[in-house]
Amino acid sequence: MLKDIILWKYERASWQWDLLCFLIILFIFLTPKTWFDRKETLATQTSRLIVKAKDFSPDRQNLEKRVREETGNPNAEIIKLNERTDASGEIFYEIEIR
Repeated sequence: MLKDIILWKYERASWQWDLLCFLIILFIFLTPKTWFDRKETLATQTSRLIVKAKDFSPDRQNLEKRVREETGNPNAEIIKLNERTDASGEIFYEIEIR
């Protein structure tokens, strides 16, 4: 019987097929979300955030706090901060975060 289950020798209209479908549906709806949450982040995973300078303080602590709020990541840390100017003369920050 185990060999038949592994190789699946049952027809679609059989009770075994119905049982398999039922088990799949149970798995989908009853599996806790926490089984699939990926909380760890890779050390090499970085993101870039571009913000207007007038909306953010240049102070690093305030800037990190604001970046955490904007990204929704309480563990976000600033790796690199570049001050840039666009064609119209407006200053903005290009922030790389991890």
